[in-house]
Amino acid sequence: ALKALQLEVQQLRADNRALKEKNKVLVSEKPKRKRRVEAPDALVAHEQTISLYARKYGMTVEMFPDSELLIKKRPDSPTPFNSADRYKTSATQESAFLDELYTHFPERIHETVMGSEYFKDLVNKCIADARSNEIKKLRGVAGDIFKLPGKYFANASYDRAAIVDIQKMFGVSGKTQTYKIFPPLLFPSLQEDTTLKTVFGNWTLFAKILRASLYGVTSLHQEPCGGSKTNARKWSLQQVTPGSIAWAAVIVIFLLSPDTEFPGSGVGKSSTINYKDLFFQYKKLLITKWETKRIKTIVTNINRYVFGAAKLSTSMDPAGAEDFSEEINRAMLALDMDTDSE
Repeated sequence: ALKALQLEVQQLRADNRALKEKNKVLVSEKPKRKRRVEAPDALVAHEQTISLYARKYGMTVEMFPDSELLIKKRPDSPTPFNSADRYKTSATQESAFLDELYTHFPERIHETVMGSEYFKDLVNKCIADARSNEIKKLRGVAGDIFKLPGKYFANASYDRAAIVDIQKMFGVSGKTQTYKIFPPLLFPSLQEDTTLKTVFGNWTLFAKILRASLYGVTSLHQEPCGGSKTNARKWSLQQVTPGSIAWAAVIVIFLLSPDTEFPGSGVGKSSTINYKDLFFQYKKLLITKWETKRIKTIVTNINRYVFGAAKLSTSMDPAGAEDFSEEINRAMLALDMDTDSE
C-alpha cells in the first residue's frame, strides 16, 4: 500500500511538472499589448504613477490632449500655462500646453518617460477609461442633478432630444436642432443672456458633477466618508481649476445630449456637438477671465459646494463646428464689466 502511494505521488509530481511546462509555453505565446512589447522596463516601472496623474490630468487640466504634443519636450522658456498670453498665437498655445503638462506630472518622470510613445498611449488610454467610468456613474444620478426623471439618463439610448424640458435647457426645438456653444443651461435659472454677462452663472450643475466625480455619487446626499478612496483624496485635490469647470460643463452637455457614447474624436455622432471645441472655448474663457470678480465668485461657490460644507454665497442665483468667435468675444467683454453693483 505504501509503495502504491509513493508511485501515485511520483505520478502527481510528474503531471504537475508537465502542466507547469505547458503553462510556460502558453504564457510565452500569449499575445501581449503593443505598448508592453515596445516599452522598456524603465518606462513600464512608472506605469502606476503615470496612470494616477493621467486620470487627474484628464479631469482637471485637459480633456482632449493633442497626441502630437504629448511626445514633445517642454521648451526652455515656455509660455506660462495660467496666463492669458497662452492664447495669443498657436505657438504660445503649444508652449503653454507643454508647460502645463510638465507642471502637472512629477519631475521624476520628466526625463525618463515623458515625450515617449509609451507615455502618450498610456495617458490617452487612462483619460478615456476614467472619463467613461465617470460618465457611467453619473448617468445613475443625472436625474437628481437635473431634477428630471432618472430614466432619461439611465438608458443611454433614451430619446432625450424629444424631451421638452431638455430642449429648453439647450435652447432648441423641433426635430432639426442646432446646438449653441452657450446654451441656456449655462445661465442662472436657464435664462439665456444675449450679452453673455452671466455665462457660467448656473454653477450648481458643474458643482454637482464635480462633487459626484471627486467624492462619489453618494456625496450628493451625504458628507463623504473619511476613509473612502475618492478621486479627491487620491489626487490631493482641494480646489477646482479652469480645466475641471470646463470638463464639468462639457459632461453636463453630453449627459443631456442625444449621444449614447462620448466621442473619442470629440464630435457627437447623433448631435454633431463639437465637445472638443466646447472644452477649448470654455477653458480659454475661464483662464482669460479667472481674476475677474464674477468668475471668482463662481469659483468660490463651486469650491465651497464641492470641498466644504460652508454656507454658499447667494451672489449668484443657482438654478457643431461653427465659428463661435463673436460669442466668445462678447462673453469676455461682458465678464470685464464692472460688477460692483451686482
